[in-house]
Amino acid sequence: MEMRNNKEWSDIMDNLLASALEAYQQSAEFEYARHQREEIEALLENNLVADDRAFVEAVLFDLGTITDKETEVAYRQGFGDCIWVLR
Repeated sequence: MEMRNNKEWSDIMDNLLASALEAYQQSAEFEYARHQREEIEALLENNLVADDRAFVEAVLFDLGTITDKETEVAYRQGFGDCIWVLR
């Protein structure tokens, strides 16, 4: 069985990803992104009627979810590629 397909590997990757995200949340980049999100939320609040705002927020949420998954896939692939190179 390939290592990437077993539960232990998945648990290790989940822990590493959680640790990486926690470290990111302490970074200047995260603080900048948080500030940008606050500005976007203010723009939505001040410039859209309620129905339009709800629609845009739903779209942005879905895009964020997709981006989160793509980031996780890239992280896992990068980690696996590093292991392959080191072999």
